[in-house]
Amino acid sequence: MKEQKKKRVIALLLLISCIISGSMLVVSSKTPSRQLQSLAEADSLIEYELANFSISSNQVNQVSIDIDSSFSRKIYKVDLPPGFSKTQLHAELNRTFHPLGISTPALVTFPDQKMQIHLRYEGTIVRTITLNTNQDLVYRRDHASIIVALNDFPDEELTTMLTSFGEPIPIVLSVEHPMQANELQKSLSGRYRRLLYWLQNEENEDLIRKHPSLALRRLKQFEDILPSAHLLLSNGSSSADSENIVSQTDLTYVDARDAFILHEELGKASFLSKLDKLKASPSYPLAIIMGNETTLRWLDEKLPELKKAGVELIPPPKITF
Repeated sequence: MKEQKKKRVIALLLLISCIISGSMLVVSSKTPSRQLQSLAEADSLIEYELANFSISSNQVNQVSIDIDSSFSRKIYKVDLPPGFSKTQLHAELNRTFHPLGISTPALVTFPDQKMQIHLRYEGTIVRTITLNTNQDLVYRRDHASIIVALNDFPDEELTTMLTSFGEPIPIVLSVEHPMQANELQKSLSGRYRRLLYWLQNEENEDLIRKHPSLALRRLKQFEDILPSAHLLLSNGSSSADSENIVSQTDLTYVDARDAFILHEELGKASFLSKLDKLKASPSYPLAIIMGNETTLRWLDEKLPELKKAGVELIPPPKITF
């Protein structure tokens, strides 16, 4: 009974996904922005989108079916691992082909959850993409983390933007004393709960790195005033010196000593390019973004591409000593 109920739930979720995708097709503009140049262009776009989703050529099989003496339809049979979002791929194909006047109706069959996506152009189905679930494949995900560092107290617009991402991205706020951290936590209560604290003085010097004795006093005060706080170990700190200080406390830390820093001064192109470090990295990558409206807008633009490439954002790993 449990297995049957599970299948019904999966079927319902897929049905809802198809309805959402269908709604996207209906509400989008019916006027193409340009015309399809050739069917070879359609093939190139299909292959481009599959590559963006990290689908290898080994997962794709192409066959052609003769429709009449002058036309044959190419069918792409794509094997996907369990957990892969067929609906997301369908939505991206729609975004790609709709401006060319190509609709992308889809049909899902049960219980195999196979999705057939047809590319319909001027009343004719010119290509078909069949998405199959292959239980032998493993969905590879690259885990990475992002932290947004703020110099000033975040306004409601900024926290709303962060919340809209739907990702576990913490804010790190600079504080010199745990009383500041306590007040900030109260002020942000109900608006944003993922908070880290970075011990810095008014000159933006890292206390743990530059003023270890003062840092230790402040950390001990954190234990009394805000023992649940999570603090940042920043990039550039000596591993031995930092651990010597923080090991004398019972607080929780996020180790960002190997993080790469992104800021608006890089310019948009360089900023977006450096975010590619989160993809297929041999080590666990962590990015600290100096947050403002501009950099968060750039991040919002890049996130869909990262997700398509298999990047899954997770909370930065926490450590204790």
